[in-house]
Amino acid sequence: MIPMPWMVGAQSLMPGERGSRAQPAAWLHVGFALTGVGTTLFGCILPTLNVNWHLDDRRAGVLFAAQFTGSTLGALLVRNDFFRSLMNGYFLLIVGAILVAFFTGFVEVLLFFAFGLGLGLTMTATSMLIGSTFMENRGAALSVLNAFWGLGAALSPAIASLWVRRWPPTYLFLVLAAALMVTFLPIGKNRAAFVGGGRNTAQGASGHRQLKLVSIFAVIAFLYVGTEVSVSGWMMTYVGRLPISGKAWAPIAASCFWVALLCGRTLVPAVVRWLSEAQLLTSSLTMAFISILLLLVSRAPLAIVLSAILAGLMLAPIFPLCLANVLTLMYDSPGSKWIFAISGLGGAVLPWMTGELSAHSGSLRVGLLVPVFALGTMTILDRLGRDWRVSYQKRL
Repeated sequence: MIPMPWMVGAQSLMPGERGSRAQPAAWLHVGFALTGVGTTLFGCILPTLNVNWHLDDRRAGVLFAAQFTGSTLGALLVRNDFFRSLMNGYFLLIVGAILVAFFTGFVEVLLFFAFGLGLGLTMTATSMLIGSTFMENRGAALSVLNAFWGLGAALSPAIASLWVRRWPPTYLFLVLAAALMVTFLPIGKNRAAFVGGGRNTAQGASGHRQLKLVSIFAVIAFLYVGTEVSVSGWMMTYVGRLPISGKAWAPIAASCFWVALLCGRTLVPAVVRWLSEAQLLTSSLTMAFISILLLLVSRAPLAIVLSAILAGLMLAPIFPLCLANVLTLMYDSPGSKWIFAISGLGGAVLPWMTGELSAHSGSLRVGLLVPVFALGTMTILDRLGRDWRVSYQKRL
């Protein structure tokens, strides 16, 4: 059995701390799963919105960019007190979801931007709380935390497909807001469990070598998040447009991608017992590049689903490994939020580029060459930085 982060981290806590942190940590993971739903929800309802709002790929790309630009700036709102930042993030996220459900037209860009602000603030504060709480098993804790995000993302396509058959698609944001409020309450009552979170004000590692490492991980994180958002956000639309594809195959492919991402991140703590983190990162980047190419050249629905599964499995370890290394190199400094901001910016830029290239070429398959190029660049960066990379476990 793969241990949950609050179980793994408990090994490094005193007996009295274990019980006090286990329950609030569990709620943090539930909330993180809901941010996975929120991050991917627009892409899942996009086929219906294309009809209802008369969206073309260019305008849809603008809305993607608005949400993920907001997410980028939201990460920068995190302060030394991670817990307070988390509470502010939940409040902004709940309000943003409610407003998105009721308003359309020109203001929709601003509302998706505000919704993204809440997502960025909540996800960054949660990651930094978990990373600074379970320091002895940071890589495993962050991998499984991100697996919960993947769980929410995996459920999103199925939930959206069932919902839009009966109700307006944007009202699904109201359901998300209600779920976030249910999660917000028990987390808010347990501030004492994370009283130490965010107290490290060290500026992080210094020196030319450390700067190179942090820079490489930052660029990889930027390209990775952009790749994940581009592939997942456009997948239902891409599969749905294929002439040989029935309507059911689009949500199946998207759900399989997220389930694979979830499983891959859950398995990371077991895999790193056999492979070093550096080996896992390199192999994941290479195979992810191949899997996205297979997704674009596949014609049969089953082949597309299998390619989506492979893509999810191979993409799974990349971001948690980058994040764990950065937090270690910067000694959990609040300055780490810049990495979250940079990665969030990738989620804004690459999907927008995908939409622009698709609109310009008249082919979404051509547009999806953007994440292929990004993965190729990540692979090259990883190889260039291999001699500089240090395993974060050796620096704890």
